[in-house]
Amino acid sequence: MRTAKFICFLVAFCLSLTTPAAGEWDRKLLEAARSGNAAAVATALDKGADVNARGRRGETALMLAAGGGHLQTVALLLRHGADIGAADRNGDTALKYAAWNDNVFMIKTLIANGADVNAANRYGSTPLYAAAVSGHSAVVETLLQHGADPNVKTEDGKTPLHFAVTREQHEIARLLRQAGAKE
Repeated sequence: MRTAKFICFLVAFCLSLTTPAAGEWDRKLLEAARSGNAAAVATALDKGADVNARGRRGETALMLAAGGGHLQTVALLLRHGADIGAADRNGDTALKYAAWNDNVFMIKTLIANGADVNAANRYGSTPLYAAAVSGHSAVVETLLQHGADPNVKTEDGKTPLHFAVTREQHEIARLLRQAGAKE
């Protein structure tokens, strides 16, 4: 009987050395999403990673992939049920992560899958604000076409138009005004 218990213990111990625990697969998922490695994301999900696992700052794999512009990885995560509305510790969503980058296809993909174009973080910053600050006129235009509020203010009272004007981003300022932004 003692030998059987020892063998069971030994087998379980050996398996723990070669097979990552669920938390380890979550970590691998986040790393793969950040780098845009769709094959590694698929493997992690197949091995039991939580599609909505979170990193130290509350970021999900979807946020990381969206922020990196990894469209194939984002599509894979969405097919596996990634939460499009999840927010990190600051309240930023995958759409906000994507808005920092100049990738209209990513923005359209996230919106088509239910992303809230007016989701504000704890400072009042929205995806439109991020796109305007980053100088991405095509992303600003896309967000406005999908109902982004051009007059939303951050906690310090700044609007996307404020940044467009102060940074001399004339095209973005024009788009915002055209959408009804007030000075």
